[in-house]
Amino acid sequence: MDFIIFDPNSFISNLPSANNPFSAMFYIIVSGGWILFIPVFIWGFWTGWVEYIRNKYDEKLEFIVLAIDIPKDNEQTPKAVEHIFSHIYGIKKTGTLVQRYINGYNQPGISLEIVSIEGYIQFLIRTPVKFRDLIEAAIYAQYPEAEITEVEDYVDGIPKPLEYPHEEWDFYGTEYRLVKDELYPIKTYPSFEHSLSQKLLDPMASLLEILSRMGPGEQLWLQLVIAPVSGKWRENGIKLINKLIGKKGDKKKGGDLSYFPREISRGIVESFTASIVPSSEMGSEKQKTEREWPSMMQHLSPDEKDIIEAIGMKMSKLGYKSKIRMIYASKKDAFNKGKGISAIHGAFQQFSTMNFNGIRENKKTRTKVYYMFKKYRLLARKRRILWAFRYRSMKRGRKGFILNTEELATLWHFPTMDVKAPSIQMVDAKKSQPPSELPLESSVPIPARHKAITQKGAAPPNLPTG
Repeated sequence: MDFIIFDPNSFISNLPSANNPFSAMFYIIVSGGWILFIPVFIWGFWTGWVEYIRNKYDEKLEFIVLAIDIPKDNEQTPKAVEHIFSHIYGIKKTGTLVQRYINGYNQPGISLEIVSIEGYIQFLIRTPVKFRDLIEAAIYAQYPEAEITEVEDYVDGIPKPLEYPHEEWDFYGTEYRLVKDELYPIKTYPSFEHSLSQKLLDPMASLLEILSRMGPGEQLWLQLVIAPVSGKWRENGIKLINKLIGKKGDKKKGGDLSYFPREISRGIVESFTASIVPSSEMGSEKQKTEREWPSMMQHLSPDEKDIIEAIGMKMSKLGYKSKIRMIYASKKDAFNKGKGISAIHGAFQQFSTMNFNGIRENKKTRTKVYYMFKKYRLLARKRRILWAFRYRSMKRGRKGFILNTEELATLWHFPTMDVKAPSIQMVDAKKSQPPSELPLESSVPIPARHKAITQKGAAPPNLPTG
């Protein structure tokens, strides 16, 4: 049997002249070079297919916006909201291979939002309709006196992305990022509690104060899009901790085929070294090696130990992939960057620490550009950020990051009674409960506990429409 052997000299000699690179490229492709492009074509087709079916799946989902009002005398701490996020984690579903790659299933998320429309503040949750009962149950479990109302989506109150540039409206938008790796935690609500009195110095106070200062024609929106993730991110956390403490990894043996040549090489080196170095020095070197500690934990500074402990605490709680966005929109005659933008950037600084992590504006997404083609680049950025905000997209924009339930509860929670924010929508009085002796007929089914609020209703009466 004759074997065809590739002859590089013959191949090169048949190449067209270097003066015609297109002919040379064509010759390479028709001579078998097209095989190299097959993996690229397969990868591109597969990526496009997955993106297409996932977009189709997302289009079929129905969403609602829920406005949440709590009593003014709320004494619950952010710990209650942390329990809510642990409850909401129940929406997580991996899906089968058929569901993910044929039907287009991908994990739906929810959006936690705080908005100020001309100084009126409202806490909102945008969620798929199928998760409504779960979210309401989670909230009522911690806040039995809360009122939940389905309202219209406030994002329709300003022009749509393709309507910019607009004659009357302008806006500034941006995403936020973490300063360090997502495994390092931000400053959370236990750090805001007084060490002696245990009184919470609510970090929400400064955010609500800024939101309450919006005037006529101004709107400020804060958005935290979250989707539950599996615990695989903890594996990276363990690797980071081992790296910080200097822990040495276990050496692979047995099934690792690279073990045998490595041991043979080591034996040759040791034999050669033994013929040159005196045995006394070899013995001392061996004793030195045997004294090596498995880690450097005992030599770490207090700050380094605190960092490792904080990473471990973050890993111990449920995680959500998260994205933070902000939009300040107003009529052009009322647009004030210092009032609606710089103040929010400053408020996020209270969640930052020098040794742990922090939250910063992502300069690659903000609607501010320099240098070339400023007009067109600025318009493109504005349309991208507004589109991502309107549809609460987890895919658009920069890469998200992991926040656990404690971090989420720090960034988004209902203010305590000590926070003075007169413009925030709250329940004026608690609902009275029926007498415990009230007779009930066993033949009558249990009535809906919140019938008025589980039906689709109008926006709260104080919600401005301008």
